[in-house]
Amino acid sequence: PPHILVTTPESLYVLLGSPRSRAMLASVRAVIVDEIHAVAASKRGSHLALSLERLDALTAAHARERGEPHRLARIGLSATQKPIDEIARFLVGAANTEQGVADCAIVDICYAKQRDLALELPPTPLSAVMSNDQWEQVYGRVAELVLQHRTTLVFVNTRRMAERASRHLAERLGKEAVAAHHGSLAKETRLDAEQRLKRGELKVLVATASLELGLDIGDVDLVCQLGSPRSIAAFLQRAGR
Repeated sequence: PPHILVTTPESLYVLLGSPRSRAMLASVRAVIVDEIHAVAASKRGSHLALSLERLDALTAAHARERGEPHRLARIGLSATQKPIDEIARFLVGAANTEQGVADCAIVDICYAKQRDLALELPPTPLSAVMSNDQWEQVYGRVAELVLQHRTTLVFVNTRRMAERASRHLAERLGKEAVAAHHGSLAKETRLDAEQRLKRGELKVLVATASLELGLDIGDVDLVCQLGSPRSIAAFLQRAGR
């Protein structure tokens, strides 16, 4: 088996259903759930919790057969785990929780950044659907902010919106100064955009959640969020860039 297997909750479930894969996973010693906040409150998280229990039982049976102690460590990582005690209970499961307290070590560095936050609205009244004129006002204001900073990240919620926003900003700032970053783009295209931003060649990168997590993109002066981020955790991840 590999020393390190990087997978998703869904793929882990598939692996646990295959005899050959179960034999490979039987010797697992540690499971790292990266960005645990992203799954803890969803059906994906419930699904993952069941798979972790299955993996725990599999490794326990393997250890008994070999006369070894059972030691499957579960490690959860995230910059925005709140409330952290509840996340810990989710990670370790009910069998390792007594009187509402998770039987595990919690490492909380209590680090808080100083944030300079502002909410901006178009100068014309908002309705259920924004007009083209209002979007023009939004893009114009974002372009102004971009010109006032060295590097800017603009987060949007959909891939379609990423393409549209990058096109409108490119019309105002020039094609060489703007790029889009989302999951439908080829890996090489995304990497090129990340490196150009890191080198200071891009003024603004318009991204979806594809750029929300731990990618090294260098120093960013300003982060803009167009529309609602839909959750506080997502907003903190994006503003934390």
